[in-house]
Amino acid sequence: MENLILLLTASLVWIKSAKKFKKTYVGNRGQSVLFAPGAMFERNICGGDEIYFSEHQENFLSYGVLLAQLEEKLELEDASEMLNIYLNRLRKPFKVPYHTGITHCPSDLVELEDYWQDEDQVDWKIKAYSNGTTMAILYVKNQ
Repeated sequence: MENLILLLTASLVWIKSAKKFKKTYVGNRGQSVLFAPGAMFERNICGGDEIYFSEHQENFLSYGVLLAQLEEKLELEDASEMLNIYLNRLRKPFKVPYHTGITHCPSDLVELEDYWQDEDQVDWKIKAYSNGTTMAILYVKNQ
């Protein structure tokens, strides 16, 4: 429980410190994220989709962005299903056995939210978005 309180407090700190973050362009299609200035993104190509990843550590928090520029546009219903599957698959490499369950947030886009706890008892807050051409997963975790 105290980890959850710490994570919620960390989220508040993140919101308050967001003014330090700047609009950062990712890839060559004009997508941007609010992230640490000068962040370097790793780029991979998977079946024509371009995948970018970056993580930034500040004080006792880690912020991460995983952005996929899709080769083909998806209908929002298909994008939601793909994003849901992807979030569930991400839990294994991040060693996350516990999560609250994915919540669908009302929006014009696909917007999902989840809370995780990994094997080391580290709490994560996950937000995921898609407009059918781009999928973005943002997280903040305590250390």
